[in-house]
Amino acid sequence: MAVFRQHTVSCTCGEVFKVSLADSINAKRSPSTRDAILSGQLHRGRCPRCKGQMAIEKPFYYTDLSRNDLFKVLPRGERHTWTLASKQLDRAAALVPEKLTRGPRKLRVVFGMDELREKLVAEDAGFDDRVIELLKVLVVYEHPVLIRRPRLRLTLDSAGKRHLQFQALYEHDPKGFRITFPRALADSLAQDRSKLDAWTKNAHQVPLFRLPDHWVNIWRWSPQPAALDSLRNFAQSIASGRDIDTSSPTFERMQSGLPHGSHLPTWAKQDLRTLELYAKSKQQPLVEAALFRIRFDIELEDDWAKNDDPDDIDTLWRLLKDLPDTDVEGNTKIHELVLDEGHSGGLYSFGSHDISIGSLELPNQESFEDVVRHEVGHSVHEMHEALVDQWLTEHFGWQKFSTQDADIDAWVGLMGGWGPLTTSQKNDVRGALRTAIGTGSRWDPGPTPALPGGHPWYHEAFGPRLAFEQTGGHWYQNTKNWYRANGKAFFLNYWYETLVVVNESTLDLIARMPDDYAAMSHFEFFAELYALYYDLDDPQRDAIPPGVQAWFASTFGAAETGAPTP
Repeated sequence: MAVFRQHTVSCTCGEVFKVSLADSINAKRSPSTRDAILSGQLHRGRCPRCKGQMAIEKPFYYTDLSRNDLFKVLPRGERHTWTLASKQLDRAAALVPEKLTRGPRKLRVVFGMDELREKLVAEDAGFDDRVIELLKVLVVYEHPVLIRRPRLRLTLDSAGKRHLQFQALYEHDPKGFRITFPRALADSLAQDRSKLDAWTKNAHQVPLFRLPDHWVNIWRWSPQPAALDSLRNFAQSIASGRDIDTSSPTFERMQSGLPHGSHLPTWAKQDLRTLELYAKSKQQPLVEAALFRIRFDIELEDDWAKNDDPDDIDTLWRLLKDLPDTDVEGNTKIHELVLDEGHSGGLYSFGSHDISIGSLELPNQESFEDVVRHEVGHSVHEMHEALVDQWLTEHFGWQKFSTQDADIDAWVGLMGGWGPLTTSQKNDVRGALRTAIGTGSRWDPGPTPALPGGHPWYHEAFGPRLAFEQTGGHWYQNTKNWYRANGKAFFLNYWYETLVVVNESTLDLIARMPDDYAAMSHFEFFAELYALYYDLDDPQRDAIPPGVQAWFASTFGAAETGAPTP
């Protein structure tokens, strides 16, 4: 029989509902549950609100005494506990009378439903699961591209008369592969047990066919499970009030073996925070910096560790962990956090993907936090450039134009068009705008255009001239004077050498935001809006319209939880 109970689960959309999950399965008495495992249907739930399907992981025991199987099944994120789980399985198996099984028992600790399903597929095909793990080594040897992405999950998917089929998937990555392996070769290798035993004995200090525990999986040869186990032990020691040795070989092996950023289990992120706070209390900034890199998968320049203020790395840690994971840990557009000595403000480099924070910002924690959020916002914009640019155009009217003829014509067209100007006069105005916009990377306009007297450029209501004259130096401080037409505001961006238009209503929003620098460009507008949305303590956050807040929550993650919502 199988024992199922109702369990409460939460969907990413926020809905909470109940699902029937197994506490134990006896496949001999409930063969339908074995079929459900093989079909991938066991422990799956459908959210009644968003209708999304989810796989649900929980511990349970699986037994099939007709096949001598006694398995302890645990969630994938608990692989580091295989030694303890093996001991628990030994104790549980000792309670099962010997007369209920025939022949040697197969005790296995299994992590995740895919791994459990694989054991059953191998069993039905007549393969020892230890042989399957060795075949995976050959699969990777023949297809080294598989290990170029982190968190590989390689499982036996099916076994036919001619081929075995393996499936390669990756945690946090939608891409996958299917690999076929000749059945004849697999059968030939499986029959030579002594050769396989010798191979594993030479290759690993713990031979696969003589394991002291019950976890049989290629993952055990990765340094990550052991490193995660060490992390948990160090964090528990700290929680118990004991000191740990951060210079010990065990601590160093843990650091080198841990996965980084989004590849860390949730509990490991919390334990790393425990270690970081411990290192801070012991005045060990180099250890803090090393843990920071593991937690967020971002290089932290040495100057942060050498800085006099012991709170700086901790502040960065707290700030980044409160932003959506995909904006920080999964953001390939953040490479390094640099401390810019003697400067104020911040800078995001679109070329190197480095974020520089001016050291003069550090004494003012609120300013420091705002700068960090703002620069992360730039990296998020770059990571999702097409999506963000389209949103900024559709909802706020941001459009930028080059000084090419067609772009100038489009910009003028939004004002109402050229009117009765001749072709020659249009060319004059295009040239005047190119002169006025200057050579770029400056805050002030270029030379004032000089056109013949009586030229339409000087007409009282001529939009292109008024847009130039009313932009002003440091134009973002001068939005009230920008030229307006058709519900839009027009200005020249001298830094980027672009002609720009934005909705007048967007300027009303900027006026209610903390910094008018949001009017500098669509880049700065998004970064300021991002920083304000994720700063729950800012009293001006209410200026963000509800629809805009909903877009941030659904696209990047709600500010309250840091978890994306459907």
